[in-house]
Amino acid sequence: MRKRTKLGICAALGAMVLLLAASSNPILAAVVGMGVGVIVFVFTHAYPNDIAPPSDRRHENTVRRRTAAAQREAR
Repeated sequence: MRKRTKLGICAALGAMVLLLAASSNPILAAVVGMGVGVIVFVFTHAYPNDIAPPSDRRHENTVRRRTAAAQREAR
């Protein structure tokens, strides 16, 4: 499933949950619920995928540089 679809589903679910709980202002509840759904999406789908790769690449680059330096010294 595409990230855009997951974002829409999270926003819609958040809006529905708060809309069902609202008694006085359903429009505000729906907007706040969409915001909560987007936050849930970011922390469950986008945030973990965004953090992991750069640190792994930095580690790989460090290992690659150390290996290249060791090979140059061995010559």
